[in-house]
Amino acid sequence: MTAAANHDRAAYRDDPALLAPLSSITAPATIVHGDHYPVFPLPHAEALAAAIPGAVLHVVPGMGHVWTSPGLPAKIADLIRL
Repeated sequence: MTAAANHDRAAYRDDPALLAPLSSITAPATIVHGDHYPVFPLPHAEALAAAIPGAVLHVVPGMGHVWTSPGLPAKIADLIRL
């Protein structure tokens, strides 16, 4: 998929500082991922959440790549509100 190339980490492989292991993240992390995301399927988000200590994964039913569906911005804001 062409769109996936825009999200490839290949561009960062030459800078070790940008490749720190996700397990080194100590800040609270919330992963918001749609179950209809066309670029990365849900297992990608599950792996991301599992790699960050204490991360919380919120799966948004029906959400794809954008957050513009009616009511969706407010729902996502509620998920990430500190």
